[in-house]
Amino acid sequence: MQYTLLDLLSTEHILLDVDAGTAEEAIRRLTGALAASGHVSVEFADDVWKRERSLPTGLPTQPFAVAIPHADPDHVNRSAVGIGVLRSPVAFSQMGMNSSNILQARIVFLLAIREREKQVEMIQQLMSLIQDPQLLDDLLSVKDSDRALSRIREVLHVG
Repeated sequence: MQYTLLDLLSTEHILLDVDAGTAEEAIRRLTGALAASGHVSVEFADDVWKRERSLPTGLPTQPFAVAIPHADPDHVNRSAVGIGVLRSPVAFSQMGMNSSNILQARIVFLLAIREREKQVEMIQQLMSLIQDPQLLDDLLSVKDSDRALSRIREVLHVG
């Protein structure tokens, strides 16, 4: 099945002003939104958190850090991406740094990809998106998920 990152985004999975005190809590809130729509089972949160502890996903993007947690597709029913704009930064370990470098992430992009072979491609598309500092800034200030999705579409040059 051919699809792009944009195909996996929907307003019901874009959570703004998320009140989370820890990385695990942020992951569980986003997983809850994906589970509520049937995209993942509730066990997906455990899979993601387990993977995050051993293979961290924090990225030192500008103007602030983001995280892109994900896991194997065992508990994914339909592919989706959840976005959580956090009320306050939460600590995520930096990707590739063996948990030694802690970043304060403001936005979490949770990938739930059903087809294992599509994970790398979706991460690559997401990486190009999060290289846009203006988009990240804009996502912090949007007041509704419709506007957040519109802004992402603009950056991806769609509609």
